[in-house]
Amino acid sequence: MRLSEAINRLLKRIGLDREEKDMQLPAEFQKLIQMVEKTQEIEFSCDDVYYILDQYTEMVYQGENAEKIMPLVEHHIEICPDCREEFEALLRILQASPV
Repeated sequence: MRLSEAINRLLKRIGLDREEKDMQLPAEFQKLIQMVEKTQEIEFSCDDVYYILDQYTEMVYQGENAEKIMPLVEHHIEICPDCREEFEALLRILQASPV
């Protein structure tokens, strides 16, 4: 069962129906649900990603298939806004550097 389905069941149990048009969960709660649903059995922490983010960014910059080579890094920056921001900053630096 997906997390969103479990939450819907729980809300119905306490008398709320998320599927009603006027029932909206706070955006932060919706984002948390989406992040939890995307978790995997094996994941990198921010420290793990920070250690190799420069290598990953260099691969992306050079047009290599970084997602296939480093799928755990790709997944982490997809769900972690802080690491995504760091990746994008590093990529901008590489793109702005003279060749």
